[in-house]
Amino acid sequence: MSNNTKQKTSTITTIIKRNGDSVAFDLAKISKAAQKALIAAEEGDSNTPQLIANTVLKELEILSNQTENYIPNVEEIQDLVEKALMLEGYTKASKSYILFRQKRAESRVDDETISSTSKESINESKPYFKNALSEFVYYRTYARWREDLNRRETWVETIQRFMDFMKENVGDKLTAEEYKNLHESILNQEVVPSMRLVWSAGKAARSTNVAAYNCSFIAPSKLQDFGEIMYILMCGTGVGFSVEGATVAELPEIKMQTGKILATHVVEDSKEGWADAFVYGLNAWFEGNNLEFDYSKVRPKGARLATMGGRASGPDPLIELMNFSRALILKRQGSRLTSMDVHDIVCKIGEIVVAGGVRRSALISLSDLNDSEMRNAKEGQFWNTAPHRSMSNNSAIYTSKPEAAEFMEEWVALAKSGTGERGIFNRGGLAHQLPERRWETFKDHVKGCGTNPCGEIILRSKQFCNLTSIVVRPTDTMESLKEKIKQATILGTYQASLTKFPYIEKTWRENCEEEALLGVSLTGYWDNSLIRKASTLKQLRNISIRTNKEYAKRLGINQSTCVTCIKPSGNSSQLLDTASGMHPRHAHYYIRRVRINATDPLFKMLKDQGVPFNPEVGQEIGTAVTYVLDFPVKAPEDAIVKNDIGAIELLDHWKNLKTNFTEHNPSATISVADNEWIDVAKWVYDNWEVVGGLTFLPKSEHVYRLAPYEECDKATYDALTKRLENVDFTKLVVYERQDQTTGSKEFACVGGGCEI
Repeated sequence: MSNNTKQKTSTITTIIKRNGDSVAFDLAKISKAAQKALIAAEEGDSNTPQLIANTVLKELEILSNQTENYIPNVEEIQDLVEKALMLEGYTKASKSYILFRQKRAESRVDDETISSTSKESINESKPYFKNALSEFVYYRTYARWREDLNRRETWVETIQRFMDFMKENVGDKLTAEEYKNLHESILNQEVVPSMRLVWSAGKAARSTNVAAYNCSFIAPSKLQDFGEIMYILMCGTGVGFSVEGATVAELPEIKMQTGKILATHVVEDSKEGWADAFVYGLNAWFEGNNLEFDYSKVRPKGARLATMGGRASGPDPLIELMNFSRALILKRQGSRLTSMDVHDIVCKIGEIVVAGGVRRSALISLSDLNDSEMRNAKEGQFWNTAPHRSMSNNSAIYTSKPEAAEFMEEWVALAKSGTGERGIFNRGGLAHQLPERRWETFKDHVKGCGTNPCGEIILRSKQFCNLTSIVVRPTDTMESLKEKIKQATILGTYQASLTKFPYIEKTWRENCEEEALLGVSLTGYWDNSLIRKASTLKQLRNISIRTNKEYAKRLGINQSTCVTCIKPSGNSSQLLDTASGMHPRHAHYYIRRVRINATDPLFKMLKDQGVPFNPEVGQEIGTAVTYVLDFPVKAPEDAIVKNDIGAIELLDHWKNLKTNFTEHNPSATISVADNEWIDVAKWVYDNWEVVGGLTFLPKSEHVYRLAPYEECDKATYDALTKRLENVDFTKLVVYERQDQTTGSKEFACVGGGCEI
């Protein structure tokens, strides 16, 4: 097989090597690599290498046209060679090429020197992780890129960064001993602060404290509010929002189109610039005018984001939002937006903010109980006609206990939906549920109040809440639990003092400073029987309230009007190796599966070290864009697991937490079997005065291929554990030469069952 490839005239002139150097693009090298794979597989003819090379070049040209100043790297080109061989039908050659790449990768890891300093730093952090899954979740979700060391930071470095930022803000209001105790508690994973602040502490949180908060709520009533929603989501904070008729009616009427074209608006390349441009467009379209936008200042897709970390999405998602919103508004000329219109615009904002990241809900939408259009928002195959609606979980607002017939009508719709929607937001029960000291400040705001996406925090419109958590271990005693709740409360009190919100209107700061809300939670409820006792929970709640009162005075902020909650702890429970919040573990032994992008250096490193993986359902090895990694997990001895407890018993434990621990809500996803729906409906109706923060989903016994959780036996667990026991994360530095972290796209407060 000869190789007669000629260099075609191309816009691709340069590539980036693994060490970061730029070298001339050489099409002949692509052809030669393809030729070797084809010969090894005994496929193709003398023209095939040129065909493959030209196919790769064509793909590179497309990428170049889509992205300004595009320069491909070696890994991208090799990915395209794999893809081209597969698409042209040379499956054996493609597999041969994959094996060749794996061997070269192993060789590089063996040959390249990982600095002794990096090895020592990474290995220093390893003992803090309970298993390979914990370590993986940390490096994927929470580790920031260190430009000075050209690698991701380690757990020890992350917590040091968090503590440095805390000292920068608190100063000498805490003693050296108190700082030391907090540092050790977080480092040893006994307590966790706001995981959003763990990620953003430093430059990101310094530029805006919004990046420190887990969750928020807003009832949009003016056009600027949509820009604030975008800004908050771009900071990684979850958003609850209302589309009640009363607030939607406050939005301006849409004028008929005048034909007037305003001056072109230049979009600035920042969170504020995107939000300002969107609001500018909304104002123009509502006034009957039109305009063009200049996106030339927006960084191209893939460009580094210095403050928030990760990579830019380019202007395309914003353009998509602009076009979507303009078309929707023009349909309503001479009238007003409906509740569904507002819902769709906010969901579209959520969709474009996480463009390029994991598709997951970062929103909850609250609507009037009698809003039939919102009740049916996710009817049928909505993911085909309105896929942006998947960004939000939807709940109905109850201002009083409904009549039985009205309740059953909504309950049947919830049960039939298969998605647990619409959920229940029990606004009418708040006077009974909230502590007296909060009700005094809250009663004038109750009419427009709402909740965060997970439902555990009750919020005024335009208010944030920060979360912390104690990590309950099987070995915990009453004394250790008391110390943990104290440390978690001090952290929450500090976090409540962060009220520098430079872009959004001052109402946010005023609400946060007046109520200084905390959300002190616990995770691992089913891993220790002591924590499930009412007497234990009451003691911990009282300690938390007293600790907040003491430290709020020392920090010079208001005592919190509400302190304790239970959050779902989806991501953090994987990091900490605990049961998630108040949910039992999946099984005594189970496989936890995690989706990951095919180009992620973490995936490439783990794949080369033998971690089990499969292409996503419907995709094939070699061409898959998403792979699924398998991690073995074992519950603690004597732990209660999912099949040990029914829906009613779990609800009784929810009530135990609601009554004895939380001043906010316990957030829980209740899996309801077919024969439990009527009993669960009765329980909810009978306990209406305390209900809040609950999600109900149909329980399924069907095991889906590559499901996130799959029960396994001990032998399977042992075999998988053996394959992962020598995973070496120090080798990541070989696979990642520049920032490819995705933590900026991980929302701290997501809806429904999170990863439950």
